[in-house]
Amino acid sequence: MSYFWGSKQQYANTYASKVKRALGSNIAKQIKVVRNAKGQYGVIYDRDGNYETAHRVAMNHAKLLRQAGVTKAKGYDAAYPIPDQRYPSGPSKQPSSKQKPTPQRPSQQRPTPLQFDITVDSNLEADIDLYIKGLRFRGVLGSTDRTSFVVYDVTKQKKVVSINEDQTMMAASLIKNFIMLAYFHEVKHKRLEHTAKNRQQLRQMIQRSANTSTNHFIRLLGGPRGVQRILKWNYPYFNQTRIVEYIPAGGRTYRNMTSARDLNKFYNQLWLGNLPYSNKMKYYLGLPNGDRMHDKTCIPSNVRVYHKTGTVYGLVADSGILAIIGPQGKQRAYIFTGIIEDQTKTSNRNRSEAFWSWVRRRSDTLRRVSEAVYEYIYEVHYGGSFDCRAHAGQHLKR
Repeated sequence: MSYFWGSKQQYANTYASKVKRALGSNIAKQIKVVRNAKGQYGVIYDRDGNYETAHRVAMNHAKLLRQAGVTKAKGYDAAYPIPDQRYPSGPSKQPSSKQKPTPQRPSQQRPTPLQFDITVDSNLEADIDLYIKGLRFRGVLGSTDRTSFVVYDVTKQKKVVSINEDQTMMAASLIKNFIMLAYFHEVKHKRLEHTAKNRQQLRQMIQRSANTSTNHFIRLLGGPRGVQRILKWNYPYFNQTRIVEYIPAGGRTYRNMTSARDLNKFYNQLWLGNLPYSNKMKYYLGLPNGDRMHDKTCIPSNVRVYHKTGTVYGLVADSGILAIIGPQGKQRAYIFTGIIEDQTKTSNRNRSEAFWSWVRRRSDTLRRVSEAVYEYIYEVHYGGSFDCRAHAGQHLKR
């Protein structure tokens, strides 16, 4: 059972102590702090059993940890069953820079999800919430618009913003991330081949957001049920994502669903290399196209973006990784997910505004929020000074 993963051993030790107190003395004997092949420290419960029994225990432990105030997370975000990796125990002292993690034999079983540090550490969340309320007051956003935002510092493994991240929303083209994941899962297990045709279709699906290419992969994977089955059995931590339909003619897809939480997990796992063919997926997500988190913003041009947008009359969204160069010249990465949904717009009777005008105002909203996120990450998390001459440092105040 896995409860926590992070880059600092001291955090793992502290969290392990909390878990032991919450779960009782009998279980505490089997709670360990370990290191994985990437040098991260985890808190695990070493037990023998199959996946089904481990799942039941995980749900029980998650409930106990939440009741004890150890975490605000629910279900798989608090405790997760994982295959035995024969982890080496974490050393009592911090390892020297010369020490290398013990390489582990790759597991052929279910992948291990990232465990969140659930504590939101900033005032940025309140600033975004206030900004959105101001847009509603001025009529830029409607009373029927729902918003969802998540910001996660991948380098520090720290959640910065969590606003309505558990709300299940229309996925539109955001669902294409999960279809690509299901495809590469089948390629990994040699049930499909990564042919020249499929490479071209992937480029069209991700870079051009081509719906015909999306339907090509859905058919290849056994239809919507086939895709959903692959995700459910192999990536159950995407438990708020539902694929139930092909992309209809005209692109009006309203029934496939996801959440900011699931998208955040996807990109976190992707960046850490825990998904099949992560580098190939990063390649497709990094192909140049229009975005709503970097293009037409004051964010420096040297920032790399790996993302997928979602657009339909009723939803405007963008989710992805921004790889920035920190003040010390090192690459840092964080995830930004912003979703604005209005389910009333799925009906033609409620569409009084031209489609692109409706989309543009909400796209601009995501860009303004993204600018403030970059400023916060760069300055507060990494000690830099972001000299934004375009807005004189007045992000979210215009």
